[in-house]
This record gives sequence, C-alpha cells and structure tokens, in this order.
Amino acid sequence: MADISIGQYIFTRLSQLGVKSVFGVPGDYELIILDMTPAAGLTWRGNANELIASYAADGYARVNGIGAFVTTFGPGELSAYCGMAGQYAEYVPVVHIVGYPSTSAMKSGAVMHHSLGDGEFGMYQKMIKHITVADIILDDVGSAASEIDRVLESSKDFDLIHNSYNYIGIPVDIGPKVIPSSHLSKPLITSLPSNMVEEETKIITEIVNLLQFRKDPVIVVDGGAIRFDLLHETREIITSLQVPYFSTAMSKGSISECLGDGKLFGGVYSGGASPDSIRAAVEKSELALFIGRYPACLGLEVGEFTTQLQDLNIVDFQRFSVNIAGKSYNLANKYTLGRYFRANDFIIAETGTSSYGIPAANLMHLENVRMYNQTVFGSIGYATGAALGSFVAGKEDGSVKRGILVTGEGSLQLTVQALADYLRWGLNATIFIVNNGGYTVERLIHGMDALYNTIPVWKYEKLSEVFGPDHPSRYDRIETGAELVELLNYGRFSAADCTQVVELILGKDDAPLAVKMASAAVEAFNLRQ
Repeated sequence: MADISIGQYIFTRLSQLGVKSVFGVPGDYELIILDMTPAAGLTWRGNANELIASYAADGYARVNGIGAFVTTFGPGELSAYCGMAGQYAEYVPVVHIVGYPSTSAMKSGAVMHHSLGDGEFGMYQKMIKHITVADIILDDVGSAASEIDRVLESSKDFDLIHNSYNYIGIPVDIGPKVIPSSHLSKPLITSLPSNMVEEETKIITEIVNLLQFRKDPVIVVDGGAIRFDLLHETREIITSLQVPYFSTAMSKGSISECLGDGKLFGGVYSGGASPDSIRAAVEKSELALFIGRYPACLGLEVGEFTTQLQDLNIVDFQRFSVNIAGKSYNLANKYTLGRYFRANDFIIAETGTSSYGIPAANLMHLENVRMYNQTVFGSIGYATGAALGSFVAGKEDGSVKRGILVTGEGSLQLTVQALADYLRWGLNATIFIVNNGGYTVERLIHGMDALYNTIPVWKYEKLSEVFGPDHPSRYDRIETGAELVELLNYGRFSAADCTQVVELILGKDDAPLAVKMASAAVEAFNLRQ
C-alpha cells in the first residue's frame, strides 16, 4: 500500500470514526495539515474564534458521537480551554488537534512566537492534563500511528473510563511526514467486551427480586444514558416494566415521552428543585432505577444534594458498574489488562493469583494468542524461567509478537536472576509484577496476618539496573486502575520495544473472585475430618 502523511492519517482515522466536519481557526502551525482535510473526506468549517470552535465541536459530538476541532499552539488552544473543560466534565468525546512549532525548534529551545519566550514548549500540554483522558505531542514518526490510535480510541470512550476531551499536538514538520497507509487497515477498537456472564446474572437476579417486593418502582433517566449510548436499552426497560419514568434536565428530550401511550412519563426530576408531585413520586418510591445518573458521586446534576432518596432505595446503572441498595458491582476492572493483549501475544501467568486472574481475560477479539501456566504442579517461580524459554523459542520461529509475563512478587523472588537473560538477549518482554505484600493465595487459605505469609520488600524499580544496566528498559509503578489504563493506552508501551517492568500495587487481600472461592474451598477441604 502507498504511504500517507501523518496529518492525513489523523483526519482519515477521524473519518473512520464518523466525523464529517472539522471545526477550528487556521494558524500558521497547522495550515499544512488543514490542506489534508479534503483528501480524508472531511469538510473544514472555520470559526470566528477558538472558543466557538470548541463549543461547535462539543455540539457536533453530542449529535454525531464524536467531534473534532483544530487550533494553533499557544493563544489558539488557550482560547478554547473553557469549551474543553466542559467536554471533559460532561463526557463529550472531542478530539482537539493543535499545530505545534517544528520538532527542531522545540528541541533547541528556540524562542518562537506563541510560546512564553522561555524555550519551553510543553507547558500548554501540561495545563490540559487535568481535563483530558489522553494527550500526545507527536514527535516520533515511527510511533505516530499507534499514538494517534491510542488517543482516538480514548476519545470514543473505549479506554474503560469515559469518553471525553482528548488532545493531539502535531509539530509543523511532522504533519507532512509519511507513514505506511497499511496502518489504516487495523480497525480501531470501537466496542467493549461482553460482561462476565456470572456477574451479570447475579446482578439481574438481585434487581428482579427487588422489583418483585418493592412498591411503586420508578425509573429516572439521567445524562449518562445519553453519553454512554444507553438510550435503546433504556427504552426497552421502560417498555418492559411499564412503570413511571422521569427525565432530568440533562436527559430531557432523549427519551420519548410517549412510551406506554404517554401515560408513564412523569416529568423532569431535579431533586429539591422539582415540583412537589414529581419529587414525591420519585422520593417516596421504594425502588428508583437510575439509568446513567450524573454525576454518580453527587446525585442529580440539578438539585445537587437536595434529593431525599436513600441509597437503599436506589438501583444506579452506571457504564461499568451497578449500585444496588448501596452495594456496588464493578465490572470494568475485569477487562483492563485483557484489553492490552494483541494478536500473536504470548502470555505466561505465574502460579497463584496471576494464574486465576489472567484466564478471565476476554480474548474473543484476538487471534493467535497463546497463554499457559503450570496448572497441575504449581511450583512458584516457574513462570519467570519458563517465560524466558518460551519467548526465546517464539522469537526464533517468529510466532511471538510480544512476550508478556504476569507474576507475583513472591514468585518472582525465587527466579529473578532470569531477568538478566531477558535483558541481554533483547527479548523485550513486558513483566507485570502483582505486588500485594506477600503470599495472598496462602493468606486467603489460612493466616491472613501471619508473619510466615510475608516476604522481603524489594525495590523493583532497580531490577533492570542491577541485572542489565547496559540494556534498554523501563519501569512503571501503578497504584490505581486509572494509572493502569493510561499506561496500557500509551503507544510506546504497547509497542514493547524494550524490557518493561510494571509493578502493580495491590492490597494484601486483593484477589480475583476465583482465587477467593478456591482458597475457601481448599481451607475447608484441609479442615475436613
């Protein structure tokens, strides 16, 4: 296939996601890439200023599903920040493309117009990090396609957190550079994996039981139903249950008010700002089904804390969780690491927590993924050494694109010397270390606080320095799910072009449900007379 410019690649990807019009204000740093919009099938819709452009992209996204606008570095992007903050706050997927000075100017620290005159060029990007899901300044041609795809997939809400504002900075000399157009044949991830059947069944059963025994149930449709594309399912629930339903100011007009021959719609619920009749109908109900409550942590977007509803009377449907009578069922964390896996990956899981958790990953969207663990014999420390041999064999026959090891810190300490071979042989393995401060599987079986289930504390960030200081490597310490998502979406991390060590910090009793169930069964069996 022919080559394609990086600028046209961005716009073509936007077109693949459904964008037909791009808003913005022309500026000298992005004029070259604006010439590339027609070839991607996009219409340029220039605006009087950048604030209008950001608002227009927001409105476009609310109808189309995703929007985009282009500004120049510095004054141009700063003028749009108010609109961008709104996109982040209200989960509106918008891509902001910013024309930057040349890479040579930025590397040399030259004083350029639109800068602050101090030779620094990353300050504006730093400003937006609090209001963006993903951001990148494209400074490397080789990784440009993967970085663009990472940001665009985040923009369309496939990062397992939320759809929101995202930022791509493109230096004036990078836009015309060409890359293989074959990158475009790789589909962007535009769908989420199915729920875990067992968890979904459990949730449905609990909700059905509540509906049978609670009086006067109602449905309240909030803004999240729109943002997360739940309107079709919402209509089906209302039609099926035939119970009164209400909208909020944020969701007004998104759901037909004629369902049930117009007899079911109760009006707009706004907490303490609601008419007495509407407030009584919702707040005196023994069961209120909230669909897409926004923001979930505060209550309704109008009325704030004035609602009199009690958590015990609420079923709150969020995008990746359902809160039932004060108890939360979180589904998102089951897929975070699984969505990092790619075709032709070779995944080795260590005995213990890792070997229970990794098999739960959804691999239905992948081909030629191999995964194994030492299921029967279960010798801890096995995986680090075995993965070494597997990755060598896979590199020799070309069958392994990326080698991934998932191990616990206790198991790693038995065979950690193998890391020297990973490094010197250039296997470019990615090693996830599940650090829960000891032997969690053993703790769950017996001795949660026992000294014998603890292990020495190591500085895992120093491993590559000790075992292979002359070889390229990287280390990341991850303490939250959001940090893990950000890392897994980072294009250079996904490229796995060096040995990568990721330390995952977990609580000492943090383990997959399967581990907890198996541990309880083992303890019961051991104690059986």
